[in-house]
Amino acid sequence: MSARLSIAVRKSNAVVQMLLCVLSLACFVRASNGQEPSVSVKLVTAKNGSDEVVGRILAKTDNGSLLLEDRAGRLHPLEPKHFSDVTEQPGVFSYLSEDEMGAALLKLTGAGFAVHTTEHFVICSDASELYTTYCGRLLEKVHTEFYALFDGSPVKLRPLATKLPVLVFRESAVFQEFAKRQHPDTDFSDVPGYYSIRDNQMLITAISGDRSFRTNSDVIRELKKRPRQVETIVHEAVHQLSYNAGLQIRYAANPTWLSEGLAVYFETASGRGSLIWSRPGEPNRTHLLGFKNAMTDQNLRLPLTELLSSDTAFSSSERAADAYAEGWALTMFLIRSERDAFDQLMLRQQQRVPLKTVTGDERLAEITEVTSKTPEQLEAAVIRFMSRIHPK
Repeated sequence: MSARLSIAVRKSNAVVQMLLCVLSLACFVRASNGQEPSVSVKLVTAKNGSDEVVGRILAKTDNGSLLLEDRAGRLHPLEPKHFSDVTEQPGVFSYLSEDEMGAALLKLTGAGFAVHTTEHFVICSDASELYTTYCGRLLEKVHTEFYALFDGSPVKLRPLATKLPVLVFRESAVFQEFAKRQHPDTDFSDVPGYYSIRDNQMLITAISGDRSFRTNSDVIRELKKRPRQVETIVHEAVHQLSYNAGLQIRYAANPTWLSEGLAVYFETASGRGSLIWSRPGEPNRTHLLGFKNAMTDQNLRLPLTELLSSDTAFSSSERAADAYAEGWALTMFLIRSERDAFDQLMLRQQQRVPLKTVTGDERLAEITEVTSKTPEQLEAAVIRFMSRIHPK
């Protein structure tokens, strides 16, 4: 990965981390896994007006704060001062239908965009039909491989409750403008795509000149020159699937090394076949080199103890490359060599509670318990494992 792309990925991750810090709330109780009632919440706006949002309450506190999910899948963390009334609606909560989702995305994007649907995704795109169709096929392949990773595992993924929204932008400038409206406080310079935890939307840019393509072979030929374009789609799709298949919980204390490590484990493009990407687990060219560069005298420059206990390295321009490389290496080690430990770790992520803090000591205790190794022992084991991994 070039330095420029590395910065882009770090900024994408920063969006996620920013959204996890919207509120500092305690004593949350997660909503049941049954059918929650639909409620209407009257919001208080900055101009003393009001608006209503219909959704379901995912969590609440003793002080009256709410975490609300609306029908489009967007999360609304609300303190008592943000709303004036909560009214239960007839029936149970339901997500937008496929047609409703498509209409909502078109309203967000405007003229020039069209809706393309697949079995599990609603794609709103102003890119060429050929490129948009390619994205749909790739996303469905990632969906298949994502669920396959947990076949026969004690980690049970739930089927998607609704089709997932994806926005594809032909022009980078239009993407930048949209992203700035969605998250005004975040710098999206050089970002090729991201997944918004708050809005549950995946946003990606198309490749330059995509409307000149005449056949699918033209698309594949161009993408073979730009494997990072394919890898960005795969990476962000894994984030979106993780939070919608029940592997991780939105607005919970998900360790960044594990979230990013799993996305990087999937992302590497093989360069082969009709999609250029075939399966997870291919050695990552960039991060394999980064991991080897992060080794000093059989130790890691970023100690695994620090990576496991804190997410701060991911927001550091000096340490982010090491954090991504080590997070990927540790994830790959667990999946390939300590699968029972990986499954136990993921089972614990599934039990996380939105906006409930997990301390660094608790995170270290968790990984020690599932692997039966201290962080120092685990670091030595990962280094030995990675010495046998070579780029293809």
